[in-house]
Amino acid sequence: MTIRSHHHLIATIAFSTVLLGLIAWALGATNPAIAGWTLVSVALLAFVFHRWLHSGGFFAAVFANAIGIYACVYVFFLSENFSGANPLVQQIGFVLPLAGFLSGMARNRRAISAAAHRVSDPTTKSLLNSMVWLMPLGLIGAVSFLVPRYPYMDGMSNTLLLAAMTMIAILAALSARGIAVFLIDTGLLFEEFLQSVAELVKPAVALMTCYSLLGIIFGCLYTILDRYAAEPAFQIGLAVRRITFAEALYFSIATISTVGYGDVSAVSPVARILVSIEIFCGLLLILFGVEAILSARRSPPSARPPKA
Repeated sequence: MTIRSHHHLIATIAFSTVLLGLIAWALGATNPAIAGWTLVSVALLAFVFHRWLHSGGFFAAVFANAIGIYACVYVFFLSENFSGANPLVQQIGFVLPLAGFLSGMARNRRAISAAAHRVSDPTTKSLLNSMVWLMPLGLIGAVSFLVPRYPYMDGMSNTLLLAAMTMIAILAALSARGIAVFLIDTGLLFEEFLQSVAELVKPAVALMTCYSLLGIIFGCLYTILDRYAAEPAFQIGLAVRRITFAEALYFSIATISTVGYGDVSAVSPVARILVSIEIFCGLLLILFGVEAILSARRSPPSARPPKA
């Protein structure tokens, strides 16, 4: 491996692990061990895919998201159907499909690698073909929810969970090629999407800058107005009192974005006039900002001004 390849590998694994950190943190209160296995599985499988398929960072993001979705669904699966299962059995159940997928990858490594390198422009048809494995997987999950619960089954949670996850693991092993191609297709689409988004960064940043400036200006105006008014101009919560700059800034941002939570409201006529002006400015800014973004998106690269 070259130094550049090592750096790419480290960046891929680090990006995937950090992305999953939020999900693992959220799942930690539910099942800390599963949260840990989530991070380990992402790092391990991202390493395997990088070595076998030479996948890029975009694929790592899609793959990490897929593992995160699986972890969330699995925790829901446990809480609804197998909450009485032993914690160790729950961890084994989580790992089984991932191990099955890894074994299927190892068995079909060359076929998957060849299919991955043939994929260059994913279409709706190719995505649907690579998602066929979802149907039997969904069927297994549906059956586990539809099977009636009887008192004598309470002591069989461990056995039933392992049986369900073993079937899913076998399916993952048999469908490894389809799953891998689906993830690669999705990664390519994600890459195209990010490239399109990159073209809109400048107008988007300009729009956010204008929003920030207007929000700060009106936040200052609200604070100054309230400071020199004979009576408080705003109601904060249930009390009519003097507004702080932080509260005025928060109220200004909520107003210009037309969110209007209602926890801060203008009560004096002058304050209400200022609020009306800010709302009008916010609406105009949205119209002009969206038009600028759409214009940038429609303009071909040759028609855009050259970089300085």
